Amino acid sequence: MPQSADALVSPYPQSDVIKGIRWLTEPLKYPGSHGDLWTCTWADDGHLYTASDDTFGINHSVGDKSLGGIGGANLAFHRIEGLPPDHAITTVNAMQEYGGFGYRDALDSWKAMGLTCVDGVLYMTVSQHSGAQDYPDSIQRTYDCSIIKSTDHGKTWSAKRREPTFPSPRFSTPFFVEFGQNYQGAFDDYVYAVSSGCTWNNGSFMTLGRVPRTKLKDLRATDWEMFGGLDDNGTPTWWQWETGYWWRKWPAIFQWRGNTSMTGMQYVPAVKRFLLSQWAYANLDGPDPWARTFLHMYEAPHPWGPWHLVYLEPDFGKAWYNPCLPAKWFEDGGKRMWMIAAGDFANRRSKDHEQYGFFARKLELVL
Repeated sequence: MPQSADALVSPYPQSDVIKGIRWLTEPLKYPGSHGDLWTCTWADDGHLYTASDDTFGINHSVGDKSLGGIGGANLAFHRIEGLPPDHAITTVNAMQEYGGFGYRDALDSWKAMGLTCVDGVLYMTVSQHSGAQDYPDSIQRTYDCSIIKSTDHGKTWSAKRREPTFPSPRFSTPFFVEFGQNYQGAFDDYVYAVSSGCTWNNGSFMTLGRVPRTKLKDLRATDWEMFGGLDDNGTPTWWQWETGYWWRKWPAIFQWRGNTSMTGMQYVPAVKRFLLSQWAYANLDGPDPWARTFLHMYEAPHPWGPWHLVYLEPDFGKAWYNPCLPAKWFEDGGKRMWMIAAGDFANRRSKDHEQYGFFARKLELVL
């Protein structure tokens, strides 16, 4: 079960590379923004692009009730120009084929997750998500992930798949491991993605997959390999998707029972480390399970670890979640950066609610 936020003890040792973080600004909400997720990638054209879920977009730019649900969209796609605090967000695509806000296609609702730009092509992962209130433990289940792509910066996307790329709950929330602009700075010829274990919130572990950079465009699961652990020499092993899917238990790259949620990973050149920004709800068994989240951040020399604790904040904003660290907004190689997050999930259906939108806050690493 999740620990009380007042008595949180991470299972990972403290980092001796990054001593912590220091907030440099107060949180900034982008005016008129509505939705959550807001995962970002730095594209070849110099702009950031972002996806929002359960959203009315920017100043109600997404609000067509003909899509089903209560209007808005299950997921939408946007462009971010400029640098904070003067950045500007524009809706590029309401992603109508995935339905209106709250519309259930088949059993559950579509949500966006990971986003990246590789060699001028945008890739986004989408999957089916239950409602967080659908289960007595207040944990939102995820399954049947697909990868879609856009060659025109999000104006159009490859067709909605009839069969998922990654069927079942396994590898159902993949976030691409992010580097610099257009995937510059990647350490090898693969594209990596990390997924929480079958849930949006308060799961227990994360797994890692990779695909050859030249094959990502084909959108085939059989081109992917799953991390299979380290051999006796400390070298990572990899299992082809079919093998790992059918009978092997994929090793976790990160594990904290009840406190591991859907999130991504960013490489930071200044410290030559990968940063994993994790989060979870602090008291799902309490009278108001959505009232409080906590942030816990980690660093590692490789996407598979070993992980060391950088920072733990028992009260993460106004119940914020899904933190993201876009490389375009790094200063001095990432010694200072902006974190993007969303929050106040419980009040997401209010179009004007002040805490449900795109938030940015500047921080610096304490080295």
